[in-house]
Amino acid sequence: MMDTGLEKKAEEDKRRVLVFDLESKNFGIDLTKIKEITDLLPTTRLPGAQHYVKGLGNLRGEIIPIISLRERLNIGGIEKGKQLIIIIGKKINYGLLIDNIKGIFNVRIEVSRSISSIFSKDVETAFLKGVSKVNGFDVILLDCEKLIEINE
Repeated sequence: MMDTGLEKKAEEDKRRVLVFDLESKNFGIDLTKIKEITDLLPTTRLPGAQHYVKGLGNLRGEIIPIISLRERLNIGGIEKGKQLIIIIGKKINYGLLIDNIKGIFNVRIEVSRSISSIFSKDVETAFLKGVSKVNGFDVILLDCEKLIEINE
């Protein structure tokens, strides 16, 4: 059995992604950006914070902002999130409140399509990396670093 460079290249072109849903839309985050997954933490509301910041939570002594991904992405509906994805940020770790985890999947990088071709120009897409097919369904890939940047 020959080990070719093509087999190595095929493995390098894949990344592991945590897939979850919000209001029946599938989203994914690169597994290397995730510190852990936990239940919703009690939060302390911050006066004057962005509408999508639910407050601060204490994760075993680490104070982290808790962000409603539903509100950050302007997805309607009632907040159903009971799970937090703890994201490793450049400056600070933070928690994303999500509805339901579907699992961890391998995603081919070349399958990703540009997100700007899907949404209209008035929809903020700076924190969206692209769309990939995973087991027959579309998954919108999120850029965690741009997700918490404040655009003023």
